[in-house]
Amino acid sequence: MVARRPWLVPVTLAAVVACSGKPRPEDATRGATGRGDAMSSSAAASGDAASSDAASGHAAPGDAAARGDAAIGGARGAAGDLQVRVEWPDVPVAARSSPGRTPCHTPRAPSVAPTTTWGIPGALVVVDGGPRSGGLQPGTHITLADCALIPRLAVGTSLAITSAVDRPAKLVLRKRGTVDRLVAGEPVPVLLPIAGHTVTAALEAGAIYSLETDAAEPELAFIAALPEGHVTDATGHALIRDLAPGPHAITAWLPPRAGQPARIGHGTATIVSGELRELIVRLAP
Repeated sequence: MVARRPWLVPVTLAAVVACSGKPRPEDATRGATGRGDAMSSSAAASGDAASSDAASGHAAPGDAAARGDAAIGGARGAAGDLQVRVEWPDVPVAARSSPGRTPCHTPRAPSVAPTTTWGIPGALVVVDGGPRSGGLQPGTHITLADCALIPRLAVGTSLAITSAVDRPAKLVLRKRGTVDRLVAGEPVPVLLPIAGHTVTAALEAGAIYSLETDAAEPELAFIAALPEGHVTDATGHALIRDLAPGPHAITAWLPPRAGQPARIGHGTATIVSGELRELIVRLAP
């Protein structure tokens, strides 16, 4: 598929946040274990063994293990983690209500299904400067079932589309630009003649794509080909590991769907080596 450069249209903007920090759980565990190992090693070591090892030029197994643990700890300690919670306080009733019924006579999914504390599941979180050990998922999978596309938001470099319906189906794939500048995109037909049939498509890194059904009011799924992209879980959280220390700009984005426009929010998190930082990003009303 030949990618075209997107033309640009603005989207809705942003919000602010709170940030806090705490030691990473694995670091705390590793520290306690390291202290125990040092005590037992000191108690067990003998002066003669130490002299012998020094004379022969060989390190004791315990020393080698300690150096290995220190190297691993140092590598991990050079990065920090970030947990982002996406919120939309007082989500309007229209955004959390079904906009009607599908051609399969099932209720259409609302734009958003917030938690009781206004956490937003299925939102995209983009971290500027991304995880150094991260990167795009090799591919993602969307299924057509009962006139719906599942999941409705995914991240990956390539896309596999599978039909689970007992009749021929036609979908449309579009390259939509970026999270803050969506465009209509040229339609690319996706034909699924039978149940179980799968079509694959390569995606251009850095772009947002949409997949839609052929109904008069189509169901939509969005795919983000972003190396620093993550999707919030059922509670509205996304955990991003191994970030470089320093400030990182954070963008939270809820795609346009179910008759509602896109929502976007922004924040900044300052990552500290060996710590888990927490950030709340609120979507614009």
